[in-house]
Amino acid sequence: MKLIDSSTEHKILEAAKTEFLEFGLYGARMQNIANRAGINKALLHYYFRNKEKLFDKVFESALERYFSNMDIMSDDRLDFKERVHGLADRFLDFLNEYPQMALFLIKEVSANQILFIEKVDKNLRGNKTLLSALLDAQQKGVVSLENPMVFFVQLISMCTYPFVAKPLFTVIAERNETSWNSDSLTELRASIHSFIDHQLNLA
Repeated sequence: MKLIDSSTEHKILEAAKTEFLEFGLYGARMQNIANRAGINKALLHYYFRNKEKLFDKVFESALERYFSNMDIMSDDRLDFKERVHGLADRFLDFLNEYPQMALFLIKEVSANQILFIEKVDKNLRGNKTLLSALLDAQQKGVVSLENPMVFFVQLISMCTYPFVAKPLFTVIAERNETSWNSDSLTELRASIHSFIDHQLNLA
């Protein structure tokens, strides 16, 4: 039976998250993770036998954090528009804290869609997703959308792409003597809320 020290395990997982976010599953190195965690490689293998098992733990944690934002779509205390506004805010806050997470998820989902489906089913725990909530609201006449799928893609893209393409935008901004900063995020948030209000024609 392994003797697990929670503080050491936490350091390993934080180091692994940083390494995987930067390099993905196949580019990450166990030695780099050990170095980031301040431990030797043998101890790393004691806690996690191989890179794949460590990655699975990190990936599942990332998805759990990502999909926890969806809880608001099942909150009956809020009207539908409030739920969508709240979800957009949650996504923006999450990606502002973990800007690499969107690209990480896209890359790893593309590499292993079956794993992603399994993890989604586990993490949603019966909660609605944005798309399922939109389709349900459309069917019940709560909202009027020409195409709920298009709205879903547009909203997720508006929340996600600024963080996926942040390195590109940073270079462009610097070349034009401006910057992406907290004020930019505030303006982005306002424009997304305006988009939601314009698109969600409540019945």
